[in-house]
Amino acid sequence: MASDSGGLPDPALADGVTIWAAPGLVTDAARPDLGAIAALTCVPSVSLHASDDHPGADPVDLIASNLLGQGFALLTAFDPATLVGLPILERWVGALTPDGRRLTVLEPAGVLYDGDLATAVPAGWHDAVDRRGLLVLLVSSDAGLRGPGQVTSMDAARRAGNVVAAQVRIQRHP
Repeated sequence: MASDSGGLPDPALADGVTIWAAPGLVTDAARPDLGAIAALTCVPSVSLHASDDHPGADPVDLIASNLLGQGFALLTAFDPATLVGLPILERWVGALTPDGRRLTVLEPAGVLYDGDLATAVPAGWHDAVDRRGLLVLLVSSDAGLRGPGQVTSMDAARRAGNVVAAQVRIQRHP
């Protein structure tokens, strides 16, 4: 993840941050009109927090703060209606290879994610991306991607106000 906004304390550190990600689908049987929403849950390899010395001051997640400054919003719910209402980042783009195995998410100052999705993509994920032309990015330093507790971990992070999210346009390229 790179940033030109100064949200991270050391630009050299920003170039070394790795993002782990997992694709997923969000559906709601009560809202079939919205269909399945393709999402990519992203967890930075490091957590950067700042705080001050005032009693009761909460630590500030500098990665989330930086993304909020770039147009992301705090995620309030995991339902499709909330996800389709997230901001669409105009200067960001996601690029999928024609076989759909590799995804690169480009931000104005660099790359947020570049990885091989391989077999981790759930059935229907590519159809949802192609249907909407958008991918929801969910970013949290407080969640885990591995194991059966992944959904519970992300929901706990969301309830604590520690998930930022936005939508990016997706294109397929050779």
